[in-house]
Amino acid sequence: GFDESMRGQPNGFIGDPDVMDTWATSSLTPKIAQSVIGADLGTFDERPQAHDIIRTWAFYTIAQSLMNDNQLPWYQAWISGFVLDPDRKKMSKSKGNVVVPDELVSKYGADAVRLWAASSKLGMDGTADEKFMEQKRKLVMKFFNASKFVYGFGTEEFKPISGEYAPVDLAYIAKLDGVIKSANKSFVDNDYTGALIAIEQAFWDLCDNYLEIVKTRAYAADQSAVASLLYVLE
Repeated sequence: GFDESMRGQPNGFIGDPDVMDTWATSSLTPKIAQSVIGADLGTFDERPQAHDIIRTWAFYTIAQSLMNDNQLPWYQAWISGFVLDPDRKKMSKSKGNVVVPDELVSKYGADAVRLWAASSKLGMDGTADEKFMEQKRKLVMKFFNASKFVYGFGTEEFKPISGEYAPVDLAYIAKLDGVIKSANKSFVDNDYTGALIAIEQAFWDLCDNYLEIVKTRAYAADQSAVASLLYVLE
Protein backbone atom coordinates (compact mmCIF):
# COMPACT_ATOMS: atom_id res chain seq x y z
CA GLY A 1 0.00 0.00 0.00
CA PHE A 2 3.01 2.34 0.08
CA ASP A 3 4.22 4.40 -2.84
CA GLU A 4 7.35 6.45 -3.49
CA SER A 5 5.76 9.69 -2.27
CA MET A 6 5.53 8.19 1.26
CA ARG A 7 9.28 7.56 1.56
CA GLY A 8 10.59 9.41 4.63
CA GLN A 9 7.15 10.79 5.47
CA PRO A 10 5.11 10.36 8.71
CA ASN A 11 3.23 7.05 8.60
CA GLY A 12 5.27 6.16 5.54
CA PHE A 13 8.50 4.19 5.30
CA ILE A 14 12.26 4.68 5.30
CA GLY A 15 15.32 2.46 4.91
CA ASP A 16 17.00 1.31 8.11
CA PRO A 17 20.09 3.54 8.63
CA ASP A 18 22.01 0.82 10.50
CA VAL A 19 24.27 -1.55 8.56
CA MET A 20 24.66 -5.13 9.72
CA ASP A 21 27.66 -7.19 8.68
CA THR A 22 25.94 -10.34 7.43
CA TRP A 23 29.25 -12.26 7.61
CA ALA A 24 29.68 -11.63 11.33
CA THR A 25 28.21 -15.00 12.29
CA SER A 26 29.07 -17.09 9.23
CA SER A 27 32.73 -16.12 9.55
CA LEU A 28 32.70 -17.97 12.88
CA THR A 29 31.54 -21.29 11.39
CA PRO A 30 34.71 -23.19 12.48
CA LYS A 31 34.17 -22.02 16.05
CA ILE A 32 30.47 -22.85 15.85
CA ALA A 33 31.26 -26.36 14.57
CA GLN A 34 33.69 -26.90 17.43
CA SER A 35 31.16 -25.68 20.00
CA VAL A 36 28.53 -28.10 18.64
CA ILE A 37 30.97 -31.02 18.80
CA GLY A 38 32.35 -29.85 22.12
CA ALA A 39 36.02 -30.13 21.19
CA ASP A 40 38.81 -27.98 19.82
CA LEU A 41 39.38 -29.44 16.37
CA GLY A 42 42.23 -27.11 15.48
CA THR A 43 42.65 -26.35 11.79
CA PHE A 44 40.15 -28.08 9.50
CA ASP A 45 41.32 -30.00 6.43
CA GLU A 46 39.30 -28.09 3.88
CA ARG A 47 36.20 -26.05 3.17
CA PRO A 48 34.21 -26.07 -0.07
CA GLN A 49 32.75 -22.80 -1.32
CA ALA A 50 32.08 -20.84 -4.49
CA HIS A 51 34.36 -18.17 -5.93
CA ASP A 52 31.85 -15.34 -5.46
CA ILE A 53 32.40 -15.30 -1.68
CA ILE A 54 36.19 -15.46 -1.53
CA ARG A 55 36.43 -11.80 -0.52
CA THR A 56 33.63 -12.19 2.06
CA TRP A 57 33.11 -15.61 3.65
CA ALA A 58 36.66 -16.89 3.06
CA PHE A 59 38.42 -13.63 3.96
CA TYR A 60 36.28 -12.93 7.04
CA THR A 61 36.67 -16.47 8.36
CA ILE A 62 40.46 -16.37 7.95
CA ALA A 63 40.59 -12.96 9.63
CA GLN A 64 38.42 -14.09 12.56
CA SER A 65 40.47 -17.24 13.08
CA LEU A 66 43.79 -15.40 12.99
CA MET A 67 42.55 -12.66 15.33
CA ASN A 68 40.85 -15.00 17.81
CA ASP A 69 43.07 -18.11 17.73
CA ASN A 70 46.20 -17.11 15.79
CA GLN A 71 45.70 -20.03 13.40
CA LEU A 72 44.26 -20.67 9.95
CA PRO A 73 40.71 -22.06 9.92
CA TRP A 74 41.48 -24.64 7.21
CA TYR A 75 44.38 -25.94 5.12
CA GLN A 76 42.59 -25.96 1.77
CA ALA A 77 39.65 -24.14 0.19
CA TRP A 78 37.82 -26.00 -2.57
CA ILE A 79 36.46 -23.32 -4.91
CA SER A 80 33.55 -24.50 -7.02
CA GLY A 81 32.09 -22.75 -10.05
CA PHE A 82 28.56 -21.67 -10.86
CA VAL A 83 25.89 -23.83 -12.46
CA LEU A 84 24.94 -22.32 -15.82
CA ASP A 85 21.76 -22.76 -17.84
CA PRO A 86 21.86 -24.43 -21.30
CA ASP A 87 22.57 -20.99 -22.84
CA ARG A 88 25.73 -20.78 -20.66
CA LYS A 89 24.25 -18.02 -18.47
CA LYS A 90 24.49 -18.00 -14.68
CA MET A 91 21.33 -19.30 -13.07
CA SER A 92 19.36 -16.64 -11.23
CA LYS A 93 15.93 -16.53 -9.67
CA SER A 94 15.49 -13.01 -11.01
CA LYS A 95 16.22 -14.24 -14.56
CA GLY A 96 13.86 -17.17 -14.15
CA ASN A 97 16.37 -19.63 -15.61
CA VAL A 98 16.85 -21.80 -12.52
CA VAL A 99 16.61 -25.56 -13.04
CA VAL A 100 15.19 -27.34 -9.99
CA PRO A 101 17.40 -30.37 -9.13
CA ASP A 102 14.41 -32.50 -8.09
CA GLU A 103 13.09 -32.38 -11.65
CA LEU A 104 16.41 -33.61 -13.07
CA VAL A 105 16.66 -36.36 -10.45
CA SER A 106 13.12 -37.53 -11.23
CA LYS A 107 13.81 -37.57 -14.98
CA TYR A 108 17.36 -38.95 -15.15
CA GLY A 109 17.97 -40.52 -11.73
CA ALA A 110 20.16 -39.41 -8.83
CA ASP A 111 23.22 -41.35 -10.04
CA ALA A 112 23.16 -39.62 -13.44
CA VAL A 113 22.94 -36.20 -11.76
CA ARG A 114 25.84 -37.09 -9.45
CA LEU A 115 27.97 -38.17 -12.41
CA TRP A 116 27.14 -34.92 -14.22
CA ALA A 117 28.05 -32.86 -11.15
CA ALA A 118 31.36 -34.70 -10.73
CA SER A 119 32.23 -33.85 -14.35
CA SER A 120 32.76 -30.18 -13.43
CA LYS A 121 36.28 -29.44 -12.23
CA LEU A 122 36.90 -27.30 -9.19
CA GLY A 123 36.96 -23.63 -10.14
CA MET A 124 35.09 -24.27 -13.40
CA ASP A 125 31.45 -23.50 -14.14
CA GLY A 126 29.14 -26.39 -15.02
CA THR A 127 26.23 -26.34 -17.46
CA ALA A 128 22.90 -27.90 -16.49
CA ASP A 129 22.32 -29.18 -20.01
CA GLU A 130 19.94 -32.13 -20.19
CA LYS A 131 21.85 -33.75 -23.04
CA PHE A 132 24.72 -34.30 -20.58
CA MET A 133 22.27 -35.73 -18.05
CA GLU A 134 21.00 -38.13 -20.71
CA GLN A 135 24.57 -39.25 -21.47
CA LYS A 136 25.15 -40.01 -17.80
CA ARG A 137 21.80 -41.81 -17.54
CA LYS A 138 22.89 -44.10 -20.38
CA LEU A 139 26.16 -44.70 -18.56
CA VAL A 140 24.26 -45.70 -15.41
CA MET A 141 22.07 -48.08 -17.43
CA LYS A 142 25.15 -49.56 -19.10
CA PHE A 143 26.69 -50.15 -15.69
CA PHE A 144 23.47 -51.77 -14.48
CA ASN A 145 23.33 -54.09 -17.48
CA ALA A 146 27.01 -55.02 -17.21
CA SER A 147 26.59 -55.74 -13.51
CA LYS A 148 23.50 -57.84 -14.18
CA PHE A 149 25.49 -59.85 -16.73
CA VAL A 150 28.45 -60.42 -14.41
CA TYR A 151 26.40 -61.25 -11.32
CA GLY A 152 24.45 -63.73 -13.42
CA PHE A 153 27.44 -66.06 -12.96
CA GLY A 154 27.18 -65.82 -9.16
CA THR A 155 28.43 -63.56 -6.40
CA GLU A 156 30.05 -65.86 -3.86
CA GLU A 157 33.47 -66.98 -5.10
CA PHE A 158 36.10 -64.39 -6.06
CA LYS A 159 38.99 -66.81 -6.64
CA PRO A 160 39.30 -69.74 -9.06
CA ILE A 161 39.00 -73.13 -7.39
CA SER A 162 42.33 -74.11 -8.93
CA GLY A 163 43.94 -70.92 -7.63
CA GLU A 164 45.19 -70.09 -11.11
CA TYR A 165 44.15 -67.27 -13.39
CA ALA A 166 44.36 -67.39 -17.17
CA PRO A 167 46.98 -65.03 -18.68
CA VAL A 168 44.34 -62.81 -20.33
CA ASP A 169 42.57 -62.40 -16.98
CA LEU A 170 45.82 -61.58 -15.19
CA ALA A 171 46.63 -59.03 -17.88
CA TYR A 172 43.32 -57.23 -17.49
CA ILE A 173 43.53 -57.26 -13.69
CA ALA A 174 47.00 -55.71 -13.96
CA LYS A 175 45.65 -53.06 -16.35
CA LEU A 176 42.83 -52.27 -13.92
CA ASP A 177 45.33 -51.93 -11.09
CA GLY A 178 46.83 -49.00 -13.00
CA VAL A 179 43.40 -47.41 -13.27
CA ILE A 180 42.87 -47.74 -9.52
CA LYS A 181 46.20 -46.08 -8.79
CA SER A 182 45.44 -43.27 -11.23
CA ALA A 183 41.97 -42.66 -9.76
CA ASN A 184 43.29 -42.73 -6.19
CA LYS A 185 45.99 -40.20 -7.06
CA SER A 186 43.35 -37.93 -8.57
CA PHE A 187 41.29 -38.14 -5.36
CA VAL A 188 44.35 -37.30 -3.25
CA ASP A 189 44.98 -34.29 -5.52
CA ASN A 190 41.32 -33.20 -5.11
CA ASP A 191 40.78 -33.90 -8.80
CA TYR A 192 37.61 -35.97 -8.55
CA THR A 193 36.80 -35.16 -12.18
CA GLY A 194 40.06 -36.80 -13.20
CA ALA A 195 39.18 -39.83 -11.10
CA LEU A 196 35.76 -40.01 -12.75
CA ILE A 197 37.28 -39.82 -16.24
CA ALA A 198 39.74 -42.62 -15.45
CA ILE A 199 36.96 -44.84 -14.07
CA GLU A 200 34.55 -44.11 -16.92
CA GLN A 201 37.18 -44.88 -19.57
CA ALA A 202 38.07 -48.12 -17.79
CA PHE A 203 34.42 -49.12 -17.60
CA TRP A 204 33.84 -48.60 -21.33
CA ASP A 205 37.00 -50.59 -22.02
CA LEU A 206 35.56 -53.35 -19.81
CA CYS A 207 32.30 -53.39 -21.77
CA ASP A 208 33.76 -53.02 -25.26
CA ASN A 209 36.69 -55.40 -24.88
CA TYR A 210 37.16 -57.58 -21.82
CA LEU A 211 33.53 -58.68 -21.44
CA GLU A 212 33.48 -59.68 -25.11
CA ILE A 213 36.77 -61.54 -24.80
CA VAL A 214 35.86 -63.46 -21.65
CA LYS A 215 32.13 -64.14 -21.93
CA THR A 216 32.42 -67.40 -23.92
CA ARG A 217 34.67 -68.85 -21.21
CA ALA A 218 32.35 -67.50 -18.50
CA TYR A 219 29.33 -69.21 -20.08
CA ALA A 220 31.39 -72.42 -20.03
CA ALA A 221 31.83 -71.94 -16.25
CA ASP A 222 35.55 -71.30 -16.55
CA GLN A 223 36.55 -70.50 -12.97
CA SER A 224 39.25 -67.98 -13.90
CA ALA A 225 36.87 -66.10 -16.21
CA VAL A 226 34.02 -65.95 -13.69
CA ALA A 227 36.25 -65.00 -10.77
CA SER A 228 38.00 -62.32 -12.81
CA LEU A 229 34.70 -60.82 -13.98
CA LEU A 230 33.46 -60.54 -10.40
CA TYR A 231 36.78 -59.13 -9.25
CA VAL A 232 37.16 -56.46 -11.93
CA LEU A 233 33.54 -55.33 -11.55
CA GLU A 234 34.02 -54.97 -7.80
